[in-house]
Amino acid sequence: MMKAAHWMKLALPVAMVFLLTVQKGNGFLLLIIMPFFLAALVYSLVLMIRRPGERRSRGIRLAVWCTMLALSGALQAYWSAASRSDAESALKGVLAHKERTGVYPSDLGKAGIDETYLREKSGVRYRMSDGRPFLAYPAAFMPLTMQEYDFQVKKWKRNAY
Repeated sequence: MMKAAHWMKLALPVAMVFLLTVQKGNGFLLLIIMPFFLAALVYSLVLMIRRPGERRSRGIRLAVWCTMLALSGALQAYWSAASRSDAESALKGVLAHKERTGVYPSDLGKAGIDETYLREKSGVRYRMSDGRPFLAYPAAFMPLTMQEYDFQVKKWKRNAY
């Protein structure tokens, strides 16, 4: 059975890593942490085989870490999918406005979309620059990377800034 001091030694780093990786857009931190976690996983598994008395406590620690990383990864994947869905709905509105009027809207409000809500919720950005539309949203797992829609090719592409 793990003592209270052991639980605190486990809870503090797990909580710190969870609070860092669970924030929207910090999915890249999971990619940085993963090699260290995999090394610690292999080390713990070897010790669990060699020292049967430590199996229970090490197993509990591994289960807690695996659960936390899985939750963080699932949340980042959800935000990535939700951002793409919001960007797709904005794109449909922009293309519908273009079909109706013959020109791209100057902002998402003219296409009947709440631009402030989309920007705050999922980081979707739209603007007109030199008569050309620009629609993009941030990638969850790559810092400084945007998924941008190319209106000429009619396809999403990844741009790193």
